Order: sequence, then structure tokens, then C-alpha cells
Amino acid sequence: MSIASFAGQRKISDTGPSPSFRAVEDTLKRFSLPCFQDPEQVEEYVDLFSLRTVCKTLEADRLESRNPALEKCVSAFEEKPFEPQYDDLCRLHWIALSRKAINILELGSGYSTAVLADAMRMLHEHFGKWARKSIRSDDPFHVYAVEEEQRFLEITQSRLGSELQAFATVSRSSVEVLIHDNRIASIYTRLPNISPDFIYLDGPSQFATTQEINGFSFNSKARMPMSADILRFEFFFEPGTLILIDGRTANARFLKSYLRRNWAYLHDPIGDIHYFELQEEPLGPFNKLKLEFCLNGNWLIA
Repeated sequence: MSIASFAGQRKISDTGPSPSFRAVEDTLKRFSLPCFQDPEQVEEYVDLFSLRTVCKTLEADRLESRNPALEKCVSAFEEKPFEPQYDDLCRLHWIALSRKAINILELGSGYSTAVLADAMRMLHEHFGKWARKSIRSDDPFHVYAVEEEQRFLEITQSRLGSELQAFATVSRSSVEVLIHDNRIASIYTRLPNISPDFIYLDGPSQFATTQEINGFSFNSKARMPMSADILRFEFFFEPGTLILIDGRTANARFLKSYLRRNWAYLHDPIGDIHYFELQEEPLGPFNKLKLEFCLNGNWLIA
């Protein structure tokens, strides 16, 4: 029996963290970040957590893709976004479950939204009642994805299906260009009003706006995305917040040069993934409880 099936059959604890989650935790401990560079371990994770069911149209979408070499890119000239690999999806799922993420902010959307929502579903089954009483969050264990294009938003919503829609909200936002400290960057014009503890930065694309500043526009194949959203509310993040940037190395370097707090940083050159983890003392008793529940002293970045 898969871990995903096992999770759905156990009772939820009303008074505290669920002992039934130990089976899930034991399985999660078999993996670490480097494991998702090994195709055999990725396949094992996919099977253990039934992710093929969550991403049931992934293989069909790959076969229909006319440009597999650019599988992880999104171009304004394509009919649909290119799809990620299972290693990316498993990594996100593992991080969200291992950290017991409360609220996830995803800048961009896609199969990642469904996979993160599945992790939220599992956490909600085990900890939902306790979290509503104990954790400061309007809707614990929920993904909030922001999408720039209506067609991609609709694709993401269709992938969620009826089982996962309760654990993810996909909203649309336009994108504008601005000047940040004399540097040109982009921001979403409307973000969810949440306090995320896990942020997945994979949007917007450089084609999200044709706005110009002094003749400069992101709307070019030669440009790279340069999101500044995170900088605008950095000081609202609670200790323990994790930022994951998939690719977008120029954007990661831009953020790294401006982030002001005690962020531990890790770059995985094989997967081209950047991690920022806010390693600070708790702000108070509520944040302390959240850190103990989510991380239990186990930072992702040593």
C-alpha cells in the first residue's frame, strides 16, 4: 500500500500533532535533497506517494510537446507551458511534507501546484484540526499560486481535480515593471494576503508584460526574469521561511544581493536550484510553536 493511501485511512488527532504521521515521516527520512538527482530514487518516491496519479496527464503532455529540449521553459510563442520533470515535482513534495509547510506561495503555476496541494492534503488530514486551533493562519495547509495568464490558470485548475481544489487557490495577476534601487525589475500587481512559510519562485515569465522603462522591456527572448516581489515584504516573513527558486539564476543573484535578514543560502548546480532559508530566533511564542512543529530544529541548510 502506498503512503498516500495509508495517510487517508488514519484518524486525525484533535489535540496535537498526529502520531499516525510517523509512518509518513519514516518514509520521508529515507530521502534527502541529493536523492532527487537519482532517477531510481525519484521513481521510488513517485510510487510511494502516488504522484503519478496526481500528475496523470504529465506523460501525455510530454508526448505532445513539440520542443522537449525546452521542457522547463515557458514561452509566449507556445500554445501551452512546457512540463517539469518528476525530480522537480518530487523535490517540492518532499520539502513541503518534511517541513510541514503551513501556507505556500507559488509565483507561477503548473503541475507543481497540484503536487504541493497533494502535500497540503496529506498534512491537513493529520494536523488540520490541531493547526486551526494552534497555528496563526487563516487557512492552514493551503497553496496560493499566482498566474499571469488566464489560459495557464485554467490548465492548472483542471489539473487539481476535485480532490485537491480545496487545498489550492490559483489567482490571476498582471505584471508591471518598476525601478528597485536604480535596478529594473518586475512585480505582480496583486498577491494573496497571506504569511507564507514556503515560497516557490517560478514566475512571472519575461513575456508577462510589454511595459517599457526608458526603452527597456522584458518582452524579449534575450531577457531574463527579474522578480522583486519577495524584497517588498521580506520583513514580514517569520523565521523558518524557505524560498526555492527553480533556475532563474540571475534572479536568485539579484535577490541574494538585496535580502537583508539572516538568510542561509544553498545552490544546487546540478538541478540549478537556489534555496534561501530564514534562520533566525523565534519572534515570540506563536512563531516558536510553529518552528517546533514544522522544523523541530532541523534546518534544511546546515
